[in-house]
Amino acid sequence: MKTGRLSVAASNACSNTLRLILVARARLRRAMKRRKTTARRQYILAHRRFEILRFQALNLKDRHRRKLYALAVVGLLIASLATSRFITLPLQLYFTPTDLLSSLRSILGTVGGALMGATAIGFSVVMLAVQLNFARIPHGLFRKLSSDFRLLGAFASTFILAMIVAAQSLIPDASWAAFALMLTTWCSGTTLVLFLYAYRRALALINPLVQLHLVYEDADRDMRTWALRADRLAPLLQNEHKGPPSRRLQSTHDMARAAFFQANPEWTAVSRRALAHAISFARRYAEQNDYDVSRRAIVAIGAINAKYAEVKGRTFFSHNPVFDNPLSRDGFITETLEHLRLFIQTALKRGDEEQIRQGFSGMATLVRVYATIDYANPNIASKQDAQLAASYLSGAVESVIPHNMPDVLMEGVRLIGQSAQILLTSNPNDATSLARDIAGFASLGSIKENYRPVTLIGMEQLARLTFNLIQSNSHDIGYASKEIRSAVSSVVKTFLTVPSEPFSSTHSSFLAPYYSLSKSDTLGEWLTALVNKIAEANVDDASAKNSADHVEEWSTEMYRMEKELLLLAIERRSPFTFDMVHWIAHITKLLVTTAQSLATSDYATDQLEKNATWLISTLSWIPDDKESAGFADNYGVTDQLFDVSLHTANIGCEEVAQATRELLLSWGLKVGKQNGFALEKALRVSALTVLPKDDPLHIQWLKMELPKKLAAQAIDQKVIDTAARELRTKAASFRPRQFPTSRIDAAMQQVNRKKMTNLLKEIADLISPDTANEEVRMEI
Repeated sequence: MKTGRLSVAASNACSNTLRLILVARARLRRAMKRRKTTARRQYILAHRRFEILRFQALNLKDRHRRKLYALAVVGLLIASLATSRFITLPLQLYFTPTDLLSSLRSILGTVGGALMGATAIGFSVVMLAVQLNFARIPHGLFRKLSSDFRLLGAFASTFILAMIVAAQSLIPDASWAAFALMLTTWCSGTTLVLFLYAYRRALALINPLVQLHLVYEDADRDMRTWALRADRLAPLLQNEHKGPPSRRLQSTHDMARAAFFQANPEWTAVSRRALAHAISFARRYAEQNDYDVSRRAIVAIGAINAKYAEVKGRTFFSHNPVFDNPLSRDGFITETLEHLRLFIQTALKRGDEEQIRQGFSGMATLVRVYATIDYANPNIASKQDAQLAASYLSGAVESVIPHNMPDVLMEGVRLIGQSAQILLTSNPNDATSLARDIAGFASLGSIKENYRPVTLIGMEQLARLTFNLIQSNSHDIGYASKEIRSAVSSVVKTFLTVPSEPFSSTHSSFLAPYYSLSKSDTLGEWLTALVNKIAEANVDDASAKNSADHVEEWSTEMYRMEKELLLLAIERRSPFTFDMVHWIAHITKLLVTTAQSLATSDYATDQLEKNATWLISTLSWIPDDKESAGFADNYGVTDQLFDVSLHTANIGCEEVAQATRELLLSWGLKVGKQNGFALEKALRVSALTVLPKDDPLHIQWLKMELPKKLAAQAIDQKVIDTAARELRTKAASFRPRQFPTSRIDAAMQQVNRKKMTNLLKEIADLISPDTANEEVRMEI
């Protein structure tokens, strides 16, 4: 027994010891893992600190490079002067023997000669390499770059330094030894630095980006010189061109500067040559598929034109519709646009899509530059040169159409839209021609299937143009909004000719940027956000008042276009009908909300309510044949009319609310005249529209108007009796749904059950008194 107990105790002791060993090993591993993790974390933090310090040092070097170099030179000079005090006497004693002094003179002469030889060889090799690489640059730049002042100056400096070193061999005695050695050291070190500088300068001259920078600097320097000359001579010319106030017609032109530039037509010679060089760079490197250089060349063209517009100042003249003004034609601008037009034509012949995109980008940049020109006449807001550049851009995009390049065409339409946005800020009417061009390009999607993305981009640009027009600070946007709406209408009408396959949304997908309410980043979303801001604005909010006035101008006569498009979509049996119905209802609600804002003027309020009434009334034009009415109702006409009636009634716009109620009743009878169940739904929805406000006048209106409209629609009495039976069934089994599936169901949950039941029974008895005593069927 004792042996058995001892063996059990020994076994327990061994197991406890083993468990302690395992626990200790696990703890040791966790400790080592923690230490390893801590060490790695510390290493990462140290590396991060090092990278931060390195980045700060590099940033400091880039920002203060010249200062650092100057400090280094000054420090070396101070160190040299301090050192010379200690070595002058020892060196004088060392070179006092005649043979040692002669050796020093010989060494100095040899070093000077070697430096001269190295300078000559280095100059020959570097210049030969540079000139061989200059074969890729325009001929006009060859002489300028091959005679670069900095490069030639570097070699001239090394030659002079070599002569100074060689001249040190003429020192008279040993007292000059320290000075000669110190000066030789400085000259040799400086020569080495100049060699390296010359080498890097030669590489820079070979770099086409540096060459483009030199071209721009040359043009910039020349134009600034001419501007300075014009400013200096302005006092001499001001009295000659002052003129009586009556003849100046409120013009603020700088006539002195204009006269100076007219007397010196060659003042743009250097700039014109720079343009030619830049376009040559763009063309040559685009042909070599080096698009980075060609892109920078196009940017340089825009920069040169920006400088030209800045220097010329208030000396631009606009076109006069009465008489021809030769000063309104600017040869520099026309020449620039012609350069880019030929650049694009060359790319079209080669089929180079990237080069064409760069040409488009250059023209769009010029539109932005020319839009900043001041024509010095407050009565004229039009930017004629920007319009000219935009017309060039539109023509260039049009030339791409036969070449089957949809991606390039999309980029061109996008740039035309951006150019139209720029013109919109100065004069909205200037953007109308571009809107028509965008519409023309967007219509190509109805001709070729691979051009349908162009339609999408075109509608997106027209949507942005519309929204920015409403947000603009222009006084009158009526004409511009009408033209843009016309452009949108032409695109939609053309694109609806594309056959719509069953269960497809071709029309809705490609017209979505303007009409869709279910997608993000569309006109409907932007307008909703804008109207919400207007609704929350105070009475004295000038920006909100301006936006409200523009919403009123934009919506004037909108119903004409929307009616045509809606009827066309129904005729084509297109799913785009859904977008049109919801768009009309949504815009109606936005107009009414804008009208009720505190920031909206009384005149704008009246017009907005009028426009909203006309817009929602477009739904009354839906054909009353069974197929058309049923097709339209499947896309939510009844639900949208009900939604508009509730919204307008809730915000206090009773005029539009009453018009929508009448329209909803007429539409319900139109849809339900051949179907008793559809008629029952229409009557129930009409009853639901008059209950929320609990106004006896509305209920009385419904009871009086219903018989008249039933008689006008000439509905079969059997259909009416079926609808009456269904109304009584709904009234008897009326109960709110737990999970409403539509706006109508949600509204049913909020009305008084007893009042709704009584009203449905009264309507049923009113339209079908013969079925009043029949037994009512209960719904399960």
